[in-house]
Amino acid sequence: MPAVELDRICKSFGSHSVLKDISFSVRDGEYVVVLGPSGCGKTTLLKTLAGIYQPESGRVLIDGVDVTCSPPEERGIGFFFQHYALFPHMTVRQNVGYSLTVRGIDACQIDRIVDEKLKMVGLKYWEGNYPNELSGGMQQRVALARVLASGSKLLLLDEPLNALDAKIAALLRKELRDMAKNLGLTVLHVTPNQEEAIELADRIMLMKDGVFVQAGTNVESYVRPKTPYGAYFMGDSNFLGASRVGSYSVDYDGIPFAVKSEVFEDNVVLAIRSEKIRFRTHENNTLQGVVEHLHFLGKRMMYEINYKGKPIYVETSKHSKLKIGDVVHLYFPPEDLMVFGSGEKFDDEITVI
Repeated sequence: MPAVELDRICKSFGSHSVLKDISFSVRDGEYVVVLGPSGCGKTTLLKTLAGIYQPESGRVLIDGVDVTCSPPEERGIGFFFQHYALFPHMTVRQNVGYSLTVRGIDACQIDRIVDEKLKMVGLKYWEGNYPNELSGGMQQRVALARVLASGSKLLLLDEPLNALDAKIAALLRKELRDMAKNLGLTVLHVTPNQEEAIELADRIMLMKDGVFVQAGTNVESYVRPKTPYGAYFMGDSNFLGASRVGSYSVDYDGIPFAVKSEVFEDNVVLAIRSEKIRFRTHENNTLQGVVEHLHFLGKRMMYEINYKGKPIYVETSKHSKLKIGDVVHLYFPPEDLMVFGSGEKFDDEITVI
């Protein structure tokens, strides 16, 4: 039985439809990440599940029980709010232990749990401070510790890591994942951060404009996205308009390209991740261009290659000696080319060259 199920949920604010006939379920013990840009409906989805918002239509079920009309406090959910919702008159320690105190948990047990969670988020030294004495990132960590301390088996996390520095966020991603698995928690986590989603999720639900455009494991979502938007949002991809030559071959700008996916339509779009393009030549699948820009990314370099006035992006840790103005050959491995039919929906964000 799914731990959570949303059945044909619709939610609007005035004339603006935010959730459009949303249906999906989360299995017991599963860590699901809803990924998408700001304004796509992620937070509204969580608040509808938590009972903060009432849907116009549809049902919310938790452990098979219809809780659509039940108040938040009766749903047994731990909710991390994007804007923290800390009690200003309480210290960090009191905020983290609040739900345990209300439930009448033994004081020694509360101390143990609060100590554990404060240590997890790196705030033990600040336990006696008040929220207004903390930075925004530190307040976020207090809110995260509080929801972890609640003991709820179902956690809803609304962008829980977005205000943290990279080192702390990376540490907490691992802690969240390990804790969820060790404690058998069911987690629905929303974020606009693809790296966060890939590292944490058993399953990623990609959302845009109030609907899910694809769903799959973290590997499936990245390696073989089901939609052009999935290829665009999950990583850096190049999109090339091509025409069919045979079942497994296309023509791009007069150059033959072999592909591994069968081609059914006369006109298709090829998509390839920037890190999959190789600086080498081959009899097929090869373009020649000129290095136009270099973008240093730390461990890797992003090269912008000018191909007949069109940009192609290549990310690699090699070829550090390349410089602006160099002529290069780009090889597009057939196994790394994704093929989308011309009838697919290509959003305004996607540039097809």
